[in-house]
Amino acid sequence: MGQTQVALSRPRDNAELQEVMQSNLEELERLRALVNDMLFLSRAGQGDIAMETRQVALAEEVAAAGDFLELLFEDAGLTLHIEGDATARIDPSLFRRALTNLLHNAVQHARPGSEVRVQLQAEGEGARIAVMNEGAGIAAEHLPLLFERFYRVDQAREYRGERHHGLGLSIVKAIAMLHGGDVFVASRNGLTTVGFTVMC
Repeated sequence: MGQTQVALSRPRDNAELQEVMQSNLEELERLRALVNDMLFLSRAGQGDIAMETRQVALAEEVAAAGDFLELLFEDAGLTLHIEGDATARIDPSLFRRALTNLLHNAVQHARPGSEVRVQLQAEGEGARIAVMNEGAGIAAEHLPLLFERFYRVDQAREYRGERHHGLGLSIVKAIAMLHGGDVFVASRNGLTTVGFTVMC
């Protein structure tokens, strides 16, 4: 709003106005994403998410998410490796949203040139999905708080030029719980593992 007010405070040429509008559009898109994520969490917390579940081979879903993020991996100089497989009854769109959030986080924090691994393992009637990356790691005092809304380990840092509002892992937790599962995290010796379980 301040930027717009300054732009309108005196006559400006088209190039200046286009620059302001482009900047405002980027901010509006960020705010839209924030509002959509908050609405999703509110609906999930009230059990108001319509799930369309089916039995799925999870390795196929991971591969599809990897294809979707291929350019992001390439730009970061990272590779994706899928280990194992499991089948579970999931809502594919929700599962892919949770997985994409985890993969995006892994890319943001991985050491350039390293490998992001996704381990899939059958667990009872469900599955365990773990995303691992090599990097600086996360201090132990932050681990219990990572899935809290708006929590970020470093509030001031922008990762690879991007700003985040701290709801990605909260959404992963909400999706896991919708599937009767939970979340987990570990970070030691530069290897960080973040994931979730599904038990539908």
